[in-house]
Parts: sequence; structure tokens; C-alpha cells
Amino acid sequence: MLQAVPTGLRWLLTIALITLIVALSLAPGHGRSGDTGFVWLVAVTPPTLQKSMHVAAYALLAALWAWTLASVDPRWLRLAMVFALCVALGGLMEWQQTHVPGRFGSLADALLNALGAAAGLLAAVLLL
Repeated sequence: MLQAVPTGLRWLLTIALITLIVALSLAPGHGRSGDTGFVWLVAVTPPTLQKSMHVAAYALLAALWAWTLASVDPRWLRLAMVFALCVALGGLMEWQQTHVPGRFGSLADALLNALGAAAGLLAAVLLL
């Protein structure tokens, strides 16, 4: 059933999630007068929820990438590519946060991103 979804739609979903991750990652860490509601929402999100969101977002991203790149064979290569893409994005976002007011990059968060990617790959292997 999942394989019947057109590849273009898979790409669209994957790119949409990447866009959301980038937007959340690069939003300022504190709200200021005139900021959007989105910035304020990110700024007031409790740290524990933020940590959980790292794992969940990257798990979903890895699963989406594995689904989107289903035509890549052998499977081990696809899974390695997906893990590398997720870890690279997670590391890049953590580094970029060092340039965002009120945010800071964290090795712990990068590791949570990688943990989420590994969980998403496990789910993809079991479901796809």
C-alpha cells in the first residue's frame, strides 16, 4: 500500500518535513516584541519537550527518506545514505544554531538527532 504512493508525493512530504525541521531549528530562542507567534511558540517550548522532538522529528525524517528513496538498491546502501543525510542535517542545524540569538548548538542534541534517525530506520526496515 505505501509503495503505491507516487514518488513525487514522497519527495514533497520529505522536503516539507526538512523545511519544518530547519524552521524550528533556526527560530530564535527567545521571543521579542514584534516576533511571530511561531517564534514565541518555539521560545516557550519546555526543554524536555524539545529533546523529545529531536528524536521524533529525525525518526520521522529517516523513515520518510527511506520511503522516498525506496528505489535505491541495495537496501543497506539506501539505509546508509538515509542515516548520513539525517546525521548531516542534524549536525548542520546544531552548528547553525550557534549563530541564532538565544540558541546554542549541542552535541547532545546532535546525538539525539542521530538516535531518532536510527529509530526511524528501524521502523522503516520493519514497515517498508
